[in-house]
Amino acid sequence: MLQFKYPEMEDRAWLQPVLSQSGNLGSESAFGTLFLWKNTYHSKICRYEDHVLLCSGEHFHTYNLPVGGEKPFEAVEILIADARERGIPFKMWGVSPQGAEKLESMYPGRFTFELDRNGADYIYRSADLIGLSGRKYHGKRNHLAQFNRDYSWSYEEIGAENLEDCRKVALEWCRSNGGCEEEAACGGNERCALRRAFENFEALHLAGGLIRIDGKPAAFTIGEEINPTTYLLHFEKALDGYNGLYAAINHEFAARHLEKYEYINREEDLGLEGLRRAKLSYHPAFLLEKYLIKLKEESKVVSE
Repeated sequence: MLQFKYPEMEDRAWLQPVLSQSGNLGSESAFGTLFLWKNTYHSKICRYEDHVLLCSGEHFHTYNLPVGGEKPFEAVEILIADARERGIPFKMWGVSPQGAEKLESMYPGRFTFELDRNGADYIYRSADLIGLSGRKYHGKRNHLAQFNRDYSWSYEEIGAENLEDCRKVALEWCRSNGGCEEEAACGGNERCALRRAFENFEALHLAGGLIRIDGKPAAFTIGEEINPTTYLLHFEKALDGYNGLYAAINHEFAARHLEKYEYINREEDLGLEGLRRAKLSYHPAFLLEKYLIKLKEESKVVSE
């Protein structure tokens, strides 16, 4: 049986380079995602020979496609064997259309493939979010112009000196949106992931931006590099009552920090209608589709 464990900070030194070199653009290919959300999704890692194996789930395992090594697709057999040893159905999530096609060509007729639209990552061209050029971004440009006229604001990079101000924004946002009000009451939700990000900001090589309005901290964004071509935004929070504040923090961070990247990954919409509309309104270059894969013979047994 494979020995999976929760990722710890010391794992970043060896794991992040492997994830980066894979060339994958998904949010699960950033060490920060695995570390920050490990209490929510029970994300675990395993080193097996020259492969990195990933899974999630507290009382079950949903695997990811193996990373690293010369033959990651052949290493899927290792995961299938592990599931059988545990007595659980084999499931693998987050496989790209290209990965699904490769699996089908290597193991014809062996798997079922189910598209997870709610889990698809929104991938944008950095140049689009920075320049906001063309007719399709006309409304966004007007929104930012209105924000500039209405408010006296300033922007600054996030560092040790203003992390506490970001915590204040996060807490006020949580109170306004039904989140936990006290850090001690935090379970495995976004508040906990934010707290872990603040506590390990430098060690995780995170970066971010903070906007103040009339001197008051009002919005922040935090992210990390997935690989040299793609940047991932983990969090973006803005206080209620300021028209255009989300648009402002989105644009300012991209314009000041992300010009060297080709793509920006703004993660999934979780099937939330409002969030989906907001993400689509920025015209993603493409949706990074992800498939849930199961063994066909196991699916047949379950259906019977």
